[in-house]
Amino acid sequence: SGALLAFAEGTTTPVGIDWRHRMQVRMESTPTIVVDMGRGYTKFTVAHGVRGRWEMDGCPPELVQLCSSPTHPPDCDRNEQLSYIHHRLDRTFLDAATDPSHRLHKAALGPRSELKVDQYAVYRTPTAAGANLVLVRLLQHCKEENLWSVEAVKRRSEKPFKVGPEELTPMRRAHDLPILIGEPFVITANRDANSQSSWDSLIRSQLGNNRPGAVQVVSQAQMALWAHGLDHGIVVNIGQQQTIAMPVLRGEVIASCSTTCNIGSADLTQVMVSLMHRKAPSLDSSLMTWCRDLKEEYCYVSPPAGNMTLRARLAAGDDFGIRPVPVELPNFARGEQSTVELAEERVIVPEVLFESNRGPRQTLPQIIVECASMVHSKGTYTQEDVRDLLRQVVLVGGAADFPGIRPRVEYEMRCLLQRAENQQLSSCCESTDDVYVLNPPLDRSSNPLVSPRFVPLFGGCVRAASSAGYGELQRDKNTGALRSLPLQAEDLEPGEDGGLRRRLMWQRRISGMLALQLPNIFRTGGGGGEDDQVWQEFFESDEEMGAPDESASLACSEESPQSPDNASSSHSHASPARSGRCATKGRGKGKGKRKGSDASRGRSRRIWRPVPGAQGDEE
Repeated sequence: SGALLAFAEGTTTPVGIDWRHRMQVRMESTPTIVVDMGRGYTKFTVAHGVRGRWEMDGCPPELVQLCSSPTHPPDCDRNEQLSYIHHRLDRTFLDAATDPSHRLHKAALGPRSELKVDQYAVYRTPTAAGANLVLVRLLQHCKEENLWSVEAVKRRSEKPFKVGPEELTPMRRAHDLPILIGEPFVITANRDANSQSSWDSLIRSQLGNNRPGAVQVVSQAQMALWAHGLDHGIVVNIGQQQTIAMPVLRGEVIASCSTTCNIGSADLTQVMVSLMHRKAPSLDSSLMTWCRDLKEEYCYVSPPAGNMTLRARLAAGDDFGIRPVPVELPNFARGEQSTVELAEERVIVPEVLFESNRGPRQTLPQIIVECASMVHSKGTYTQEDVRDLLRQVVLVGGAADFPGIRPRVEYEMRCLLQRAENQQLSSCCESTDDVYVLNPPLDRSSNPLVSPRFVPLFGGCVRAASSAGYGELQRDKNTGALRSLPLQAEDLEPGEDGGLRRRLMWQRRISGMLALQLPNIFRTGGGGGEDDQVWQEFFESDEEMGAPDESASLACSEESPQSPDNASSSHSHASPARSGRCATKGRGKGKGKRKGSDASRGRSRRIWRPVPGAQGDEE
C-alpha cells in the first residue's frame, strides 16, 4: 500500500525523498519478529522492510493456541508463549538456512563477521550442479591457520573437518532478531504500578536480560491504528472474554478513558453451543471448537430490526431474509439425524453484541460512544480531537470478522449521537453522519491485506518495516506506547533550477495519489477498504427486485467512491432484508438476501443512512 508506505516513512508526500536510500536501508535491515499477544491465541510473524511478512500479504500469520478445548489442547502455557515462539522460529530457521527457496532463507543468515564457537552456520560446498548448502556447528577456531573446525549437524556420525571462514555464513537464532511485542488491551486498560511491574517481569523472564536483539513493547491499540496509517482514533478489541474500547490521541493511549463490555468471542461461542444443543441434543460443550467454526463460517450481523429486538421480530414470524444452511454433524455426534439446519442462529449469535436488554452491560456501539464521551468530558482535548476519534473507529478481534458488523456499528453509533444525553458529544461533529468505522486495508490490486482478526499484528509489521528502525526496550511515560513517526514533508533536495521545477511539477501532479487523506480511503466507498467489495457483491439490478417495504427504519444511499463524505441527497426506503444485503458479505452463502426494489441501475457503492424521521419513531 502506497499510503501505508508513506505513513511508515513519516512523510506526507513521495516527492523530494531519496526512496532509493530508504529502500536500501530497508533491504539491509534485520527482519523483526512481531507478536500480537492474546488470551485465546497469540499471533506472530517475521517482517522484513522490503520482502514483507514471512507468510506474504493476504495469508494468516502463525498462531499459538493458548485456550484449551476437549479436542484441541493448548500449544503451551501462557507464561511460556514467547519462549515457545522463539523455539518454533529456531526450528524454522534450521530448515530455511539451507533452503534458498524458503521465505526466511535470508532472514536465517547473519553477517559473516559474527562467527562464534557452538554457533550454527551454513557451509557452501561446491558441486557439479552448483553450491550445496550444509548446516554445520562451529567447534573451534584455529587462529594460526585461520580455519574453523566444524561438524555436520544432520550427519554427526562423520568426523569434524576444517573450512575457511569465507565458506561459512552464520545462522541466526530467533533471539538475535529485534522483537516488537503488542501489549494486550486488558493490560493497557488496567495499567497501574503493580500490573505494569508484573507484566514486564513476565516478558523479561521469557526473553532474558541478555537478549541480543532489541525489544520494543507497544499498545495493541496503537498497532491497530498503524495498519490504517493513523495514530489517532478509537480501537475496539472484541477479545475472548471481554470487549474493550480504547482511545488513542495523537499517538498517546488514554487508558483512563477506555470502556469495557464483559462479553467476548467465547460468550458468542457458548451461545452457539446452546442453540445447537436445542436442535441436536448430541451436540454439547465437547464440540465447542466445532461450534466455534460454525459461528465463524456462517454467522453474520443483521441490519437493525427497527423498534423491535431481533429475537422479538423473529418470534413474530419475520424471517428477516435469512437463508437456512444445512450443516453436516460430526460422525461421532450423529444419531437419527446426520445434518442440522442453521437459520436464525446465523444472526442471533452476533446480535448478542448489540442487545441492550441482556442485563446491565452496554452494547458494542454504546461503549464506543461512552469512550469518546469520557475523552470529551476531560476538558483537555479540543472538539477536533474528539471529532477525529469518532471518524476513525477500528474494530479488531475474531468477532470483527463477522460480515456486516462495521456498517451496523457505524449506523447505531450515529443513532446514539442523536439522543439528548449525547448532545454535547455530537456537537463536536458537523453531523451525526460524520462517524465512521474504518475497513481493513486493501492493497493496490484491491485484495485484502489482512483481516480484522490480525489487524494489530499487521500494524506492527507496518511500523517494524520502517527504515527508521528502533532501539532498545523503551516505554512511554504512561502506557508503554511506542510513538509513531511524525508525518512531515521532507525538503526538496537542492539542485539545478530545471530539476527543481520538474520535481515541483511532479509533486503537484501526484499530490493526490499518495496522500493521504488516510482515514477517508478506509471508509466504506472510499476505495481502500474491504467493505467496498461488499456493496458491489450485494447489488442486484432492479429487474430482479420486487417492491420496497415502506416501514423500514433505514435506507441505502449511493455515494461516489471519490467522495465518501458527501451523501446523496436522495434517500429511498428499504426493507430490513434489503439493507442486510448491503451490510453483509456474499461469499456465496446468501446472507440476508431477499428480493426488493431499487430505482438505480449499474454498480454503485452504498452505505447505511437513516431515513429522515425514522429515528424518532425508533426512540
